[in-house]
Amino acid sequence: MKFNLLVDAERAAELKANSNDYASHDLTRNQTHDLELLIAGAYKPLTGYLNESDHSSVVNSMHLSDGTLWTKPISLAVDKKLFKSLNQGDRLTLLDQEGVLLAILLIEDLFNFKDTYYLGGPIEGIEMPMHYDHQELRLYQKETNPTVDTVLTCTNLLHKFEIEALKNHIKVHKSKITIQLFANDPIESHSRLRCIKAALSELSNDQYALSILPGHAPINAKEWLQYAILLKGSGCSSLISNGDMSLLKEHSVINVFTLPKGSCEETFEAVLEEINSINPPPKKKGLTIFFTGLSGSGKSTIAKILQIKMLELTKKRITLLDGDVVRKNLCSELGFSKAHRLINLQRIGFVANEISKNGGIAICAPIAPYDSIRKEIRQRIEPNAGFILIHVATPIDVCEARDRKGLYAKARSGEIKHFTGISDPY
Repeated sequence: MKFNLLVDAERAAELKANSNDYASHDLTRNQTHDLELLIAGAYKPLTGYLNESDHSSVVNSMHLSDGTLWTKPISLAVDKKLFKSLNQGDRLTLLDQEGVLLAILLIEDLFNFKDTYYLGGPIEGIEMPMHYDHQELRLYQKETNPTVDTVLTCTNLLHKFEIEALKNHIKVHKSKITIQLFANDPIESHSRLRCIKAALSELSNDQYALSILPGHAPINAKEWLQYAILLKGSGCSSLISNGDMSLLKEHSVINVFTLPKGSCEETFEAVLEEINSINPPPKKKGLTIFFTGLSGSGKSTIAKILQIKMLELTKKRITLLDGDVVRKNLCSELGFSKAHRLINLQRIGFVANEISKNGGIAICAPIAPYDSIRKEIRQRIEPNAGFILIHVATPIDVCEARDRKGLYAKARSGEIKHFTGISDPY
């Protein structure tokens, strides 16, 4: 596949030299995946992000405004503050999560759709996102990408039943099959790939090839149709899957073959071992225990005692993220305004997630007075680990009576501003 939106070295150098004059946007993970496929030419005939007329046409009729079948409204969503600062004709730098410049967007359209702010316009690709995993399987990144005739898309794992169905398909159609996976989460993608390889060991190497695309697998009929459009654009003629193929059959984009779905109860031993590593039982997962409550409520004391007791009972690594200690070491530059408190808690949530998603136990003991940020931290952690929220509901008069640091007295005198329970709500 030719990088039809990747500029040459001379133009890239020119764009980089001028990039400090442009506003910038930090791409989300999903936005980075879309940009990567745009640059690679997978979304041809698109040359960038959809303008309002194309976006509206796709949402309402599953076609671009010129009549081209299309189901994914690929416009760039940005926050309101950035949106209000931009105008038609401006350029915007698009940065990955590490701040690397990937592309420049020439803004041709700015519009609001269902309370989300979007930008549309052509892009000039500077470089492809860097991947350190599965490099040999990312065929879309290669300058010369061999044409693929038949693709099997793995939305689930392959078990004995699916492998037998594949063997029969290969025998009947006499075609080599490309097994395509999606890499959204690095840890999960490696485990899934090991599962797939374990099952494919039942086939000979000349019967299949492996391929990986960035992002998540299609989950509904519209996404499957868009995926089929992508495959057709790369020269593929047949798709094998057990997803929702209803729109594909209606629009006849490519040939569709249904893959019967097997069961992990009838699978290969190597696959079963990998399944257990992908989704271990609760006792083997990591855990975040998140204490919240007023200053002086006893959060830190309880958290320290809990840490000792858990060290006696488990071999897991246990990290205590005490509010005061985090303030001194991780957030020393922050004050106590609501904005700074939220940043402090976001950092605690990030560290706790990294610990618990890798099998450790994080015990957190900040004040965390805002329900919205507590919910945000829970939502970040729960997909990968356990999360327990504990409110240490000590009455404020008790907290004030046991205050060893004199903080409540300073808060009541006005010396300390934004103090939870006195001048700031819990």
